[in-house]
Amino acid sequence: MSTAIVVVAHTQQLAQSVLELTLQMTRTPHQIWAVGGSDHGGVGTSSRRIEEALHAALENHDGAVLLLDLGSACLNARIAAEKFRDKPVYIADAPLVEGSILAGVAAAAGEAPETVKQRAEEARNIRKVIGTVE
Repeated sequence: MSTAIVVVAHTQQLAQSVLELTLQMTRTPHQIWAVGGSDHGGVGTSSRRIEEALHAALENHDGAVLLLDLGSACLNARIAAEKFRDKPVYIADAPLVEGSILAGVAAAAGEAPETVKQRAEEARNIRKVIGTVE
C-alpha cells in the first residue's frame, strides 16, 4: 500500500524545511508534499492549497496523512479533506517535526494510511529531555 504525507504549516518555508528533514531521515521523495502560507503568500494556511496538494498526492497513492503545525491548519485541512471522501485521508494529532519523520518511516515501509497516522501520533510520547537539565 502507498501512503502520501502532506505537511501543512503557516509558512511555506516551515513546511518545506520539515519536508526536507523528513526526506533526509526517511528517503521518501515521491511520498511527501509541503503546503504553507495563505492564498496570498502571507502567514496562514489555505484549504485550496491543501486540496491541491492532496489531489496531487492521491494521483499515485492509496491515501494520505496530513501533519499540521497549529490553529487554523486543522480547520483548513478538514475542509480540504472533505473533498476526498472516497480515499483514506487522515489528519494526525502529532507534533509536526517528529510526527512527519515517524510518518515518513511508516510510509516508506509501505504501511497503510491509518497505520501511518498511528505511527505519526506515537511522536506525542517521545521524550526530548532525558535526565535533569540545569
